[in-house]
Amino acid sequence: MGEETSRHRVLTLDIRPREREAIKPAELIQVSGHHELTLNARRAITILWHEAHRQGVEEGKDYRIEIDDLKPDGHKGYEMVEEAIEALMRTILTLRLPDGRTRRVQFLGGNDLDDPDRPAGTLTYSFDKRLVSVLRDSTIWGKIAVPILMAFTSKYAISLYENLAQLSNLTIKTLHEYSLEEFRDLLGVPPGRYKTFGELNKHVIKPTIDEVNALAPFELSVLPVKQGKRVASIKVGWRQKSSEALQEAHLEMQRSKIGRRARVAGTVEHVLDPVPSVNRARRTNLLG
Repeated sequence: MGEETSRHRVLTLDIRPREREAIKPAELIQVSGHHELTLNARRAITILWHEAHRQGVEEGKDYRIEIDDLKPDGHKGYEMVEEAIEALMRTILTLRLPDGRTRRVQFLGGNDLDDPDRPAGTLTYSFDKRLVSVLRDSTIWGKIAVPILMAFTSKYAISLYENLAQLSNLTIKTLHEYSLEEFRDLLGVPPGRYKTFGELNKHVIKPTIDEVNALAPFELSVLPVKQGKRVASIKVGWRQKSSEALQEAHLEMQRSKIGRRARVAGTVEHVLDPVPSVNRARRTNLLG
């Protein structure tokens, strides 16, 4: 994660990204309005940004990317790429500006997509000028491993992984608390879906934590904080994995996505210690 110092600002755009590691601005990670985006569309935001960053981000510039780089399974999935591009053209992302204002932008405007039967087809695309002006001044980022990004099977896992990738390398912070609504928004859970915490935990939080812990270079610990009988917030903690755990994560990325949920459901469940309820001190295992 990058940040401004008293001496000088390190701009996100000044960092040279590696081929398989995206340097993604916090302004593109901490977005609202992405709840309707599919797994492939959420992944495409990062891949399209990464390729533009490598080519040099400028207002009004067109970028080119091979369509195969956007396909979830390499040689398959042209239709999924097309659907993701159209979704990104329709979706309005809400960015949080440093001065407290919000800015609404389309991630993608008009673009040219090659015929699906054309070898080495490409997508030509550009960004909204208001988005570029925000990203030009960005000083906070997350390092996103592209192979990990492409390995996820859950759209919620992508959102959680990217948000925690922005925080996980900090040495002065290993814990962050989100209100329940903030956590829902971070994950991109559609409004009105999974209304009770039990539903949200079963269908979204538990499988998301399992997959992130199985693939990411860091381990997450989670704990609900109650206000009376109601879960009011979520505390998320993280730590870097051991060399053995990193090796296991690498092996999991090589395995088939089919059956992953069953494989990773047995992941060791971590509980933060201790977090009091507003009414009484109590430890609760979110993943139980």
